[in-house]
Amino acid sequence: MMQTRQTRTPRGDRLFRWSRPSISLLLGGLLLLGAVAPLPAAEKLFDFGTLNVDLSRVQTKPGEPAVAPKESPTQQLPSTPESPAPAVLPRDAETKIEQTIRSQAVKVAPVEVRTEQRARQTVVFPVPEDRPVIEVKIAAGSEKKDWLEEAARRFMADPTLGRLEGKPIRLVIDKIGSTQSASLLIAGKTMHNGRNEYQVWAPASSIFRSLVEEAFTGDRLFETDDSLVRSPMVFVTWEPVQQAIDRIIQKSMSFDTLTEIFSRELNNEVIDPNGRSFQFGFTRPQTSNSGAVALITMAYEFFAKDRARYRIRLEDLKDPQFQAYLAFIKYMSDQTKDSTGKLAEPLMQAGYGGQPLSSVYVYENLAVKLAFIRKVNDPNGVRPIFRYPKYNLISDHPYYTLRHGNSREQVEAARRFKDYLLTREIQLLALQKEGFRPVSTEISNQEMNEVLGDFVAENGLIPDLIKASQVLIPAQSGEVILALIRTYEALGDPVGSNL
Repeated sequence: MMQTRQTRTPRGDRLFRWSRPSISLLLGGLLLLGAVAPLPAAEKLFDFGTLNVDLSRVQTKPGEPAVAPKESPTQQLPSTPESPAPAVLPRDAETKIEQTIRSQAVKVAPVEVRTEQRARQTVVFPVPEDRPVIEVKIAAGSEKKDWLEEAARRFMADPTLGRLEGKPIRLVIDKIGSTQSASLLIAGKTMHNGRNEYQVWAPASSIFRSLVEEAFTGDRLFETDDSLVRSPMVFVTWEPVQQAIDRIIQKSMSFDTLTEIFSRELNNEVIDPNGRSFQFGFTRPQTSNSGAVALITMAYEFFAKDRARYRIRLEDLKDPQFQAYLAFIKYMSDQTKDSTGKLAEPLMQAGYGGQPLSSVYVYENLAVKLAFIRKVNDPNGVRPIFRYPKYNLISDHPYYTLRHGNSREQVEAARRFKDYLLTREIQLLALQKEGFRPVSTEISNQEMNEVLGDFVAENGLIPDLIKASQVLIPAQSGEVILALIRTYEALGDPVGSNL
């Protein structure tokens, strides 16, 4: 039975009801809502052909040369002026992280930057398959769990798909943070009695791909390497707070902007027009991909500035001002959640004023869920506003079929499930139920608009990702990313004139 309860809004006596069915079921209603009254010229809003072109140039995998642009599929319309772009604010050209840190006299005990020396594992493939059931266990981030579980249920229920060589295929989705799962693979902790616990590694992004591959020698580690869906990172901020930031700070949302907000609040300036302290949240980088991406973005903002395609170096991480900046953000932010879903959940349930956070850094699909649930629960309440970071990294949600410690049958079953996830039916499910941007060009622009179109005008969703962010962060070294996370983790509390 669906559970409901009454909750008092921060605005006073008005009550609204919120229910706790599956979030994915709530979002499923988006297709019906959008189909009633699609936006004019909806087919011009979304252009996934162009998106695929630009990402193939900008976010090449580490160690690979930039590839020639792909041609846009003929069924996709070219990008047009009708697709909105975010406003450029008066101070967007300014980056003043170092000046802000100096103005607050922020200092922190220095942390030694180290790279971890590990013994390389030899790929063992294949192992014998002598069990009555072919099990495929998938290490997946929390943001995809509901979609993958529903797809797995449908796959196993289909007699033409759910069996291999007379044996049933059993799919198991294990929710685990992307950083954590990468660390387990690198350390060899997924191997038990000569077999791998996981047959598929499905993190939120490919930022650790090279690091995991480099931990193995001999035969190749991955049988497949495909992107399932896409989701950019967004700052989600309650509307009154975002309006105040635009008016007072006059910069697009970035970690530089957050640093200035924190500094102003330490100087007794209140940003929130309702007098609340500004509080920002992102996930723990030690376990979660979105937290690791936040650190990469902080480092890129600090060091790259106007240097296009800058590759962050280990030497950069030793910079005392940079470490002070990281410690300042760490000290001033809420990092109590180890997954992005858990970070967004209180905002979905309680809204503005019902929980302490003013702004969070999450995947776009979770921002869509948040906006939808708030509108259903409290139609006249404060809206969450999406702002795409000035510097952004698109999470490509790869699906890596692991050969090490697995049988040929497990690898084949995992490959079949990957192919199923890329079918039109399941890609449409990812869009309708979870708000992901599909990679399949079989999903039409009109279908995209039916699900996401309402969020363009109401919450600030940007259909064209190339327009959404001013700079797309290029691929970075996995070794440097891991050292960045370890450095951040080791930093103590900073000291400063107002801390």
